[in-house]
Amino acid sequence: MSDDPAIRLHVPESIAGGVLADFVAVGQNGHYFTLDFAAITGRSPERLDAQVVSRVKVLPDQIFQLMRALNEQLAHYERAAKPREEPLGD
Repeated sequence: MSDDPAIRLHVPESIAGGVLADFVAVGQNGHYFTLDFAAITGRSPERLDAQVVSRVKVLPDQIFQLMRALNEQLAHYERAAKPREEPLGD
């Protein structure tokens, strides 16, 4: 049994609907990781334009928990969803 208390999340109504992000940029500076979630707003042969819809700063200890949770949720998704092929590398 874990000694960690349960966390009850409260989502304000103003953000409950969420926003679409079809691009994520990740950076770090030694103190925290920055996750920039963005929506693609335009594309040309030379570049993609994207608008950051949320910037989240995460402490390094939390990144490990985030990676475990993402891997777990991805495994659930892959079991439930129609299998898809991995994109081919160059």
